[in-house]
Amino acid sequence: MDREETTALLRRAREGVPDALEGLYERVAPRLLSFIRLRMGRTLRARLESRDILQATFLKSFEHLQSFEQSDAASLMAWLSRIAENEIRDRADHQGRQCRNARLEVPLETVHTAIAAGVGSALSQVVLDEQAERLERWLEDLDERHREVIILRSFQELSFKEIGARLGKSEDASRMLYARAMAALTMRVMANARP
Repeated sequence: MDREETTALLRRAREGVPDALEGLYERVAPRLLSFIRLRMGRTLRARLESRDILQATFLKSFEHLQSFEQSDAASLMAWLSRIAENEIRDRADHQGRQCRNARLEVPLETVHTAIAAGVGSALSQVVLDEQAERLERWLEDLDERHREVIILRSFQELSFKEIGARLGKSEDASRMLYARAMAALTMRVMANARP
């Protein structure tokens, strides 16, 4: 994701420039969807649709975009990630509290939004989904510390100082943990890429 282009789209979307918001959401959607799927884990993904969480995240962010005070791509991803985490938690809590009646559920796919209209061809979407699923499986196979630091750095775009504060580590220790995590992920990718 090109941060400068994302930042420019964010600025234009806040100014009300037509199509800027849709372009912004199209740009961040793949990374945010992967983040959502990783945060949900296999068990919750079996009960909830990750794309519903993505749409709900975009809708909530749209409602509060003017109150979003930052103007850079990293802050935007961190903000969207927090909204997504809250949505996941709310839906998981709801799932846990109630035996749901499937006849009463209305999937978010039935709600027509301009956000969903920007998806490319069906074939390219399938290819992207398959690639994302492979990456998710490899990330899920990592130990929890490695998976968490990759999510915080690569998906939420937090600085190593912010990661350290979240994990109770120094900035340098967070940087080293991320390097080890990326090495472990690279080893998994290479092992699975061999014929």
